[in-house]
Amino acid sequence: MVRGDSSPQKPLSRRPPGHSEDYEEPCPLRGRAGGEHTMIRIAHLTAVTCAVLGTLALGTAQAAAPKDGTFTGVGQGRNGDISVEADFKAGKLTAVRVVKHGETVGISDAALKDFPAAVVANQSLKVDAVTGATMTSEGLRTAITAAITAAGGDPGAFMIVPAKKAAAKDIEKKADLIVVGAGGSGISAAVKAESLGADVILIEKMPVIGGATALNAGTLIATGSRYQREVMKETKDSPELAAKDMFLVGKNKNDPVLVKTVTERVGGVVDWLIDDLKIPYGPAATQYPDHSANRQLGVTGRSVNYLKLMREKFEGMGGEVMLQTRAETLIQDAQGRVVGVKAKGPNGETVTLTAKGVILASGGFGAVKDMLPKEMSNYVFYGLDSETGDGWKMATSIGAATTNMDLVKMYPQGVETIPGHGLAATASSTDTMKKTGAIYVNVKGERYVDENAALGVLTDATVAQPDHIAYIVMDENAWKAYVAKSMEDKLVPSPEALDQWTKIVNNGKPVMVVSKSLEEAAKTMGIDPKGLAATVKHWNEMVAAGKDADFGRKLSGGLATDGTWRIVEQKVRYQTTLGGLKADADLRIVDKAGKPIPGLYGAGCVVGGANGADSLTALMNSWAIVSGVVSAETAVKDAGIK
Repeated sequence: MVRGDSSPQKPLSRRPPGHSEDYEEPCPLRGRAGGEHTMIRIAHLTAVTCAVLGTLALGTAQAAAPKDGTFTGVGQGRNGDISVEADFKAGKLTAVRVVKHGETVGISDAALKDFPAAVVANQSLKVDAVTGATMTSEGLRTAITAAITAAGGDPGAFMIVPAKKAAAKDIEKKADLIVVGAGGSGISAAVKAESLGADVILIEKMPVIGGATALNAGTLIATGSRYQREVMKETKDSPELAAKDMFLVGKNKNDPVLVKTVTERVGGVVDWLIDDLKIPYGPAATQYPDHSANRQLGVTGRSVNYLKLMREKFEGMGGEVMLQTRAETLIQDAQGRVVGVKAKGPNGETVTLTAKGVILASGGFGAVKDMLPKEMSNYVFYGLDSETGDGWKMATSIGAATTNMDLVKMYPQGVETIPGHGLAATASSTDTMKKTGAIYVNVKGERYVDENAALGVLTDATVAQPDHIAYIVMDENAWKAYVAKSMEDKLVPSPEALDQWTKIVNNGKPVMVVSKSLEEAAKTMGIDPKGLAATVKHWNEMVAAGKDADFGRKLSGGLATDGTWRIVEQKVRYQTTLGGLKADADLRIVDKAGKPIPGLYGAGCVVGGANGADSLTALMNSWAIVSGVVSAETAVKDAGIK
């Protein structure tokens, strides 16, 4: 039996862009039979649509009141199903509890807590989504709608638009420095500046800190650090060698000034983090092959833990964090110096912050499609909807120069679990290739690359394939490795969540297929069955001969000739933009004449050029942290703070 589009359970159908979203089951107009704890699933159907259909089918203008008791519902979040329990009494929704989810820790925390509370407080499904967690919020909305229906209620009765709160009093504050954006670069800048004696206010438009950094593994290069020399026993690395690697992967489109900054300064930053701040770094769990030296570090608990620890240190030193505060414009004095920002607070109030300098650490613009190259429509976005280029817009409005705006960081091995959005399965695929005989093939069933090549090579090779898509072909042994790494890397919450991929269909093709027959699996995935069978036979013959004569891959076994096969799509994915504001070696933002704009500094993805056309593994996060530290040191020095 093949599990994919012929699974006994109806697959979750996906339609091409421009069509309405499909759903797994018809809208449950009256819910299912059963009493308390009835389970209803509504996937990818808006609460409004379901409510309208329900009212029409019932043929009554009077809304049905939900029964007393506890009822459950499920909705599709960013990473998979979100299950809730909802309590009802006397027709009112009295409580909502999230009982199961696979959402990203840090990014989704506020939505999982605040969205259900807002629905209960307002007795309305029409509360706003939580900023930066739209997909999680919509999944919760769908799940709560399902629970209302399961209770015999009419979701239309919970469609009252909540009354708008009166705007709070405007806020005015002063500090030495304002840091805009509390992701990896912003929190690093804030901690460094505070440690140097500055009074710092860190603002973040989302209800949680982290930004795009919260999605990554927390890797960092150790070039030039004490830790690299003494613990990693690497003595041949150097800033020059790291720079060479960066230019090679970046296709020589890197800004040499910024490459020099990050490679020469990273060692001191690593020593500061490990020796002074006691941030728990060690050798990275997955060592990628695009480095010429042993230099890849990883933080315990991934970037989520780094952010948590750095926030604790920042606030412990007296720094102030202002969440749900979105910077809108830069404030300049009569001489053109940037002396603060104007922002909007959580309740619509105007927040005016004045300072001796402003560090923009507000991230990239990956979520703004009209700012991206047209070709990106072929690929899967795995970032956050908060990546809207706010800092770029503010700085360019006062004359800041830009660079590399046509470049976006792309990765291979994406899995499209929601239309247009995907998971970053790179660690799972990479580890599986190193340990087993799994292979990558295209729609013709042909291998096209050394599966252990650097990520940039894999990305370019995937882009060059028909339909810009590839597939990982795994036997039972390879699947065990894939599952193990997925659990270690927290790609999904459980092995069962991976099995759910067989039910997701994008444009007629499942994300994953499971079958005892290789040919049937290929046919289901839209791969040439004969081509794949011939490729597997040829691959096993080369393994038996002890050499990959086609692409020179280091052998780690062949594929089985029987048992269960699994094939998983491998799509090009993107999140991080590589272009942005132009900065000098000390992270001062410069104007179109190349002169620094007084009082304005940048860090992280808002600054373009460091990584060129592609980034060396671990360099996006390394750039975020190092540029944050350097920008803070420069801003403190320029402000004369001692």
